[in-house]
Amino acid sequence: MKIYKHLFLAVAAVSFFQLSARTIYVTRHAQVGTVIKEIKETKITEDLGVIQAQKLANHLVNKLKFNGDIYASPFYRTTETAIYTAKLLNKKVILDPGLQELATSAKPAPPGMKLSQIKSYFGDITVPGKRYKDGWRLCKETLPMRRQRVAKALDAILAETRGDVLLVTHGAGVGDLDRALKARANNKEVKKLKGTAWNCALYIFELNDKGEVISGKYTTEFLDDMELTNNFRSPKIERPTDKRYMTKAQDKADRAKRNAKNRAQKKIK
Repeated sequence: MKIYKHLFLAVAAVSFFQLSARTIYVTRHAQVGTVIKEIKETKITEDLGVIQAQKLANHLVNKLKFNGDIYASPFYRTTETAIYTAKLLNKKVILDPGLQELATSAKPAPPGMKLSQIKSYFGDITVPGKRYKDGWRLCKETLPMRRQRVAKALDAILAETRGDVLLVTHGAGVGDLDRALKARANNKEVKKLKGTAWNCALYIFELNDKGEVISGKYTTEFLDDMELTNNFRSPKIERPTDKRYMTKAQDKADRAKRNAKNRAQKKIK
């Protein structure tokens, strides 16, 4: 009887490992605020942004028991967001240019921070990834190019790691990683997963030992409604009394205005 019991437990353990070999967490940086003039990059706000990053870190470490590798786009705001989780785990933030912001401008603007600059702001809590090099900031990047770049970064990160991974990126990067991970899905339910890339919202993908995505989850349960932001745009609920945020109506009007301007510029060309 004991032999059968041990055999059952061994089979169950192997089956569980095959069902869920590792977990990939994808998130966007916290709410951005002021610009750092020397590097022309935004930092997260000292109130809301810090709260979002801290709550993300606490949820990952204390509730989800995350203890894996932490990768971030080398931008200030993404690196700053990631360090809250890194500090809780006494780990390093690995800088990977493959997770960087979209780059459609004619030249790198602003220029990507040098490693020495990143170290001056964040110290030894950051380390360059295998693909990091100064001058990492891209330009003249099309949508297909960006999607391909992010997908390659994901493949490389999965290949060089074994356990769970946290990827801290930008709004566009969240969408691209979501797309790339769903392409690995072995069931239709994962492909139906939907979520909005709010600041610090969390996408969770379970992978089996073959690298296939077997389940997916989207959550903002660790954030209050008033903490769900999109860099001052498209708040989940209206904030008519807070001048820092656009209401949904204001955001819709602003987007329509910018889209009209872009169409006019294309006609001129």
